[in-house]
Amino acid sequence: MKLAFCPPACAICCSILSVIGIIFLVVLGALFKIEVHELTEGDKAPKDPQAVALGCFVAAGIYAAFLALSLCQTWLHKKQHRD
Repeated sequence: MKLAFCPPACAICCSILSVIGIIFLVVLGALFKIEVHELTEGDKAPKDPQAVALGCFVAAGIYAAFLALSLCQTWLHKKQHRD
């Protein structure tokens, strides 16, 4: 059974993009959580910044799952290359 289903370059690219996405979303979620004035005030500001923060944290969790998947793919490719 072949478990590695994406090319090695794709797995590495997905890992890098996932790390960037996690960092961005965690920082953005933290800023909404502490209700930074620039993000929570004004005409286009969200009505519930805490809900926006939760959404950012959930999205970061989804990115973390994809990071784990892409790291597993990278590990499988390295393991297949050694065998």
